[in-house]
Amino acid sequence: MLNQPRTQEELRAELTELCRGASDPDPILHSFQDKELLRIGVGDLLAKAPIRDTAAALSDLAVTLLNQVFELCEPALRERYGIPHRLAVSPSNLSPPCSYVILGLGKLGGREISYHSDLDLLLIYEAEGTTAAVGTSACIESITNNQYFTELTQRAIRVMSQMGPMGRLYEVDMRLRPTGKSGSLVLSLAEFRRYFEGRSAQVWERQSLTRARTVRGDGRFPEEVQLAAREAMLALPWSGKLAQEILSMREKLEAPGSRNLKRSRGGIIDIEFVVQAFQLKYGRDHPAILQTNTWSALEALRDAGLLPAGEAEKLREGYSFLRLVKARLRIVTDRSQNELPEKPEELGKLARRLGFEPAEDQSATQRFQAEVKRMTTQIRQLYTTIMERERG
Repeated sequence: MLNQPRTQEELRAELTELCRGASDPDPILHSFQDKELLRIGVGDLLAKAPIRDTAAALSDLAVTLLNQVFELCEPALRERYGIPHRLAVSPSNLSPPCSYVILGLGKLGGREISYHSDLDLLLIYEAEGTTAAVGTSACIESITNNQYFTELTQRAIRVMSQMGPMGRLYEVDMRLRPTGKSGSLVLSLAEFRRYFEGRSAQVWERQSLTRARTVRGDGRFPEEVQLAAREAMLALPWSGKLAQEILSMREKLEAPGSRNLKRSRGGIIDIEFVVQAFQLKYGRDHPAILQTNTWSALEALRDAGLLPAGEAEKLREGYSFLRLVKARLRIVTDRSQNELPEKPEELGKLARRLGFEPAEDQSATQRFQAEVKRMTTQIRQLYTTIMERERG
C-alpha cells in the first residue's frame, strides 16, 4: 500500500462513496483523513517518497476533503434558497446558473502543504444575481448571490474548522482575499478584477496570486478565473520600487534568531520570495515560469535560463531540506510548529528522526545544527545576491 501513491481521483471516488446516504458524515470525514494521514505519514517516515511527493499527497488529501465538505453543505442551501443565477431573476426570466471557483493560495495553491497546515482559500463567483427555484421545486426565500456564496463558505468553514471529539479537519484562512478581514468573504469576478485594476492592491497581494490554483470549480469558469488572477498578478510593470517593496516585506516578516524554519534569515520565505520576484518580473514574457509549486517554479526558472543552474539547484536543495525538517517536526509534535526545539533532548530526537548519526567528535545534534546553519547561510547569501541583481 505504501508503494502505491493514490491519485486525487481515487481519493474523491472513495470518500464520495463512503459519504453516500450518511446521516452524520462528520465521523466519516475524520476517519478518512486519519487513515490517509497514517498512510502518508508512515511512508514519509520510512522515506518511501521525497518530501515534495509527501507535500503533494497531503495537498491532494486536503483538496479531497474540502470538495466533499462543499458537496455536503450545498444541498441544504439549494433547498432553502434555490440555485444562484447570473443577474436578477424572476419566474418568467431565468438567467443561466452562476458558477463559482475556489482558489487555493499559499501552500495549498502550490500543492505543497505540510502536516497541520492551514488552508488559504478564496471563493470567486461568476456574477451578481439572485437565487431562484429550479423546475417544480420550491425554495423558501430568494437571496443575492453574494449572500448565498457567503453562507455556503461560512458553513463549509464551520465543518472544516470546528473542534469536535475527533479534532478538526483543517483550519481555514480567508485573510488573503482582497481587503482582508474587513472585506466581503466572497467576491464576484468583476469585483476581483476591479480591486486589482485599482491602486489599492498591495504588492504582497499580487505575490499571493503567484500560487493561486483552482481547487474546486467546473466548466470553463475556472479558466476565466485563472486568467484574471494572472492578469492581476502581472498588472504592475517591474521596477526598482516594486523590488524594494518585496525586500521590505521580507524584512517585516523576518523572525529574530535562527530557530524559525520559515521566517528566520535563510528560511523558507527567502526562497519563496526569490521565486515570486522572478515570476512578477518575467512572468508575462516567460509564462512557463508561472508555476504555483516552488520546486516546479525553480526548475522552470532554470530551464528558461533566468536563474543559473547552480543557484537553482542550491535553492532547491535548501528548500527540500527545510521542508523536510518542518515535516519531521510537525509529524511528531502533532501541531503546527515552525521553530526548532530549544531543549537539547528534543533537538536530538529531531536530528535522529532526520537520519543524523554521531560521527567522530560530533553528536547527531551537532551535525544537524551544522547542516541547518550551512543551508540557511547559503540560502540567505543567494537571496541577497539574486534580489540585488534583479532589482533593476
